[in-house]
Amino acid sequence: MRATISALILAIIAVTPVAAATLADVKSGFSADRALVIDGKTYLGRMWTMPGMERHEQNLNGIPAAFVLKSDTPIADLVLPKLHTIVEFILPPELHLFADPRLTRRPVGHDAIAGIATTKYAIDETVPEGHGEGFLWLSDGGIPMKLDGSFTRSSGRVAHLHWELSHVKLGPQPAALFEAPRGFSKLPAEALAPLLGLKLKSARAP
Repeated sequence: MRATISALILAIIAVTPVAAATLADVKSGFSADRALVIDGKTYLGRMWTMPGMERHEQNLNGIPAAFVLKSDTPIADLVLPKLHTIVEFILPPELHLFADPRLTRRPVGHDAIAGIATTKYAIDETVPEGHGEGFLWLSDGGIPMKLDGSFTRSSGRVAHLHWELSHVKLGPQPAALFEAPRGFSKLPAEALAPLLGLKLKSARAP
């Protein structure tokens, strides 16, 4: 799993709940409550993680949904339990957010976030799309506990964001959380994405 700081910022400033997904390079399993704030708008959800796998639960326009992501495939599942439907879509590579070695090259201190010991890293990167800066707090196990940052696009638009985890529980997570439910209908991304307020790239070949 590789990413850049531009990916970290650009994915989140898309201002969709799917941007709350991270595919962090964690060393063990955990679950947590997740808060994401983009330009003052808050997205609350819960996540479950095992190495190479993540599940994020989030309401989309009032519809309960779960994003299931795996690092060994570019295809992700958007599970809609009440509709008994799964939407398959291509996971943008920029959503592999917290695994770039450059994010940990400037440690500036240590803090406890929600009772978890972390190292604080300064972020200051310029890329073709613009400039990202801020701070990232990572646990020794690779858990992205907190992020405060901004990204100034080449167009001049500035996005501010905050990510923070709480109620973190370490340990293996049930395998069923990361599997698509049986018996659900599968639809292409273009079938439901507009209803959910998302822009998703279909996993089906054109």
